[in-house]
Amino acid sequence: MSSQQWSFDQPDRFVVGTIGAPGEREFYFQIRQKNILVSLATEKSQAAALAERITTIIREIKKSAPLSAVKPAPVDDQPLELPLDSEFAVGAIGIAFDPSLLEIEISFRSEDNDEVDDDDSGAVVEVHLDLSMALAFAQRTMALVAAGRPLCPFCVAPIDPKGHLCPRANGYRR
Repeated sequence: MSSQQWSFDQPDRFVVGTIGAPGEREFYFQIRQKNILVSLATEKSQAAALAERITTIIREIKKSAPLSAVKPAPVDDQPLELPLDSEFAVGAIGIAFDPSLLEIEISFRSEDNDEVDDDDSGAVVEVHLDLSMALAFAQRTMALVAAGRPLCPFCVAPIDPKGHLCPRANGYRR
């Protein structure tokens, strides 16, 4: 099987966006560099974990090298670009920091490429982000994840717009 590979060394845009109502949202990573646009289906938990990891890396950089200031990037609150055709569903996400370039490198592997093997099958997308774009991505992603369904204060399960049967409240609707 031949592998598909994309590499974005200076992306113009790197965001997570959703389609659908809370509780039924589908999450996508979207990367644009000039006229190349790639969309990848993902899970909410994967997007949140990547944003948390980027935030941690940037916090460590600020601690260890306070002079390498991370300038705030312009806020990108635009929706996903259409047409939205997912190249693949994300299986594994790799993340690394390159201190010589002050870049965060992220690699997305397709679900059928989860196992580390030598046959190079499956699809891979590599993205190199400067720290400003990485921070903007993390902030947008955290806000998007938080904008989902509110959590029940008793059982911490998501509450649908019509309420939910709460196991901690003896089955009463909340």
